[in-house]
Amino acid sequence: MKISRLRFRARLLLLPKQSHPLAISARRGLTEQFWPRMVGWCEKFVRYAKTDAYGSQFSHLQRSTALETALVFQDAGYSVPVKNGSIEGDLLYKLTGSGGAGHVGIRLRGNMVAENSTVHWDGTDARGIRTLAEFGNYDLIIRLPSSLKGSE
Repeated sequence: MKISRLRFRARLLLLPKQSHPLAISARRGLTEQFWPRMVGWCEKFVRYAKTDAYGSQFSHLQRSTALETALVFQDAGYSVPVKNGSIEGDLLYKLTGSGGAGHVGIRLRGNMVAENSTVHWDGTDARGIRTLAEFGNYDLIIRLPSSLKGSE
């Protein structure tokens, strides 16, 4: 199911204020001009959000695909059990699909996920917001600290 530009704008307007630095950055990245917008750049979108929220603190753990990055962050001790559920600011990783590269989105307040995905309106800007239900099942949650820089 494609998400229309109109639905994206409505969701953006109704999105509650975010408090986690990563969620604040993701919210900002959905509309800022120079953030990754091409289909297939989900990990790059999330990398921009991490850098915006935390500077270079996590850059040494960053890899080129969602799958590779998820496993490195998991090995570094940032994962939490999926059975406990996700919260605002969590990185939600799907380890299969997307041509073997995986997929990632950032959990926002209001049960929404900010991401760069093929489900959004066209091939020129893949950034968007889906509900948790639309995002679907994920295999890994990476939880970064909420006590660093970031303000909305």
